[in-house]
Amino acid sequence: MKVAIITEGLQGTGYGHLTRCLSIYQAFEEKGIIPLYIANCDENGKKFIPDVNLLQLNWLENTTELIYKIKGFDIAVIDSYLATLEIYEQIYNSVKKVVYIDDYIRLDYPPGIIVNGTIGAENLPYKKDELHKYLLGIDYIPLRKDFWDFEIPKIENKHIKNVLITFGGQDFRNLTSKILSHLFNEFPQMNYHVVVSEKFIPELESDNINYYHSLNAKEMLNLMLKSEIAITAAGQTTYELARVGIQTIAIGIVENQKHNLRGWTQSGFIEDELWYDQRDFLDKIQNAFLPKRASGIFNKNIFCNGQGARRIINELIS
Repeated sequence: MKVAIITEGLQGTGYGHLTRCLSIYQAFEEKGIIPLYIANCDENGKKFIPDVNLLQLNWLENTTELIYKIKGFDIAVIDSYLATLEIYEQIYNSVKKVVYIDDYIRLDYPPGIIVNGTIGAENLPYKKDELHKYLLGIDYIPLRKDFWDFEIPKIENKHIKNVLITFGGQDFRNLTSKILSHLFNEFPQMNYHVVVSEKFIPELESDNINYYHSLNAKEMLNLMLKSEIAITAAGQTTYELARVGIQTIAIGIVENQKHNLRGWTQSGFIEDELWYDQRDFLDKIQNAFLPKRASGIFNKNIFCNGQGARRIINELIS
């Protein structure tokens, strides 16, 4: 079976698509199928997709080369916020089956399979016609392989000691330093684990502030497991945190994350719908710590079982 996974990941767009597609790649790989991973990505983006059969190509501008590479393939999986409908149609006409990774009904896609693993996606107004098959909701969220099968330790009656702050490989709202400074000023006794890019210049130095960059999935999972609370953007990382069951503060940084925030709030996984441009969002983050610290109770609630990538691939090859 010949499979292509087509996506993007750049400094200006973020790298969530790369890791999401990596999980789909890994699920194919588990079945003995090695896809061609075609990525419009920069050199930093390549670090998020180690050990894949990679073709680094700006396929948005070199569509002719893209179509030449995938002509006659059995399956093409596309995950993009940038591709035009015309490109989608060219891919549809070049392969046997097409899978569209969607987050917010971005386009009126050609016939194929539409996957939206956003929490609550099954309630979005998709037209549900006979030309499309829909795999919707958190059961289909693809997470990286390290998040599929692991034993989550049971934690009870534990005060918050370790705080995880992560805005991925790119923090274009510059929230990391702002949030860390605010919390460190209020809670200097806590241990802060801060995931940043290689270019990040720390403004704070302390024995209990630890900076990390270029973490692989296993390293990120271990960091989550040692933390009691996490602060992150309301994107792909929230699903990994929901898999681990960490108390999470999610902050919306782009408009297309509104469905994530609404779904997580309704599910009870996060307490408040926060946006980076709210005037009092730092105070709300601080307040989120207080009742948990006062009660001394910390319980893990698992909102995601991590099997989304396997479910998608099972649907595709059945």
